[in-house]
Amino acid sequence: MEMKKAIKKIKFVIVLALTIVGGLAGSWAWKYYQLPLLPDNTDYKTLAERASKAEKLAKQMRLSEKYCFLVDYSVPSGTPRLYVWSFDEKRVVAKTYVMHGPGGGSTNEKPVFSNKPGSNCSSLGRFAVTHEHGKRNKSGYYIRGLDFNNQTARSRALMIHRAAWVDMNCWRTYIPLNSKCCLGCLTISSRGLDYIAQIMNSESKDVLLWNFY
Repeated sequence: MEMKKAIKKIKFVIVLALTIVGGLAGSWAWKYYQLPLLPDNTDYKTLAERASKAEKLAKQMRLSEKYCFLVDYSVPSGTPRLYVWSFDEKRVVAKTYVMHGPGGGSTNEKPVFSNKPGSNCSSLGRFAVTHEHGKRNKSGYYIRGLDFNNQTARSRALMIHRAAWVDMNCWRTYIPLNSKCCLGCLTISSRGLDYIAQIMNSESKDVLLWNFY
């Protein structure tokens, strides 16, 4: 009887140890290999709260610890809605206009989001803005999805890039959709991309981008 109890205790200790080791190993692999993250559906009350979470994530994912880009698609496209946040200064240091993709029944006023290839929709979630330029659009930067539900970003060839269309129409309340210059990419103003390019050129690491609505 005592022997059976002892064996049960040993089995329990072994299972517990394996569970702990497995958890630690999984956590290490998650950070080291930058495995996809679960979507963050937290209702952040302020931009600063989201930026605080972004700073922790940037450190975890070994991204830039100086800046991140936050895009609030609930803001009308004729109002600057891409915010450059400085982790050091704890504030927005620049902002620019962003138009959204025309797919999925999107209108000028309201975007529809999707990660499906060929949808021509903008995507939500967290991304890494890489230092890789496009072959045709050499001034833009490819983005890589960090969440489970936006892993198609790179295969969709999504980028941050400029478009004269945004420059010409940013005075409107809503920038008119235009499939010739935006099929789901973060299509922004020329001045906005110039500023982002300065950051990308100064940073050796990729920069965290967080699109939300």
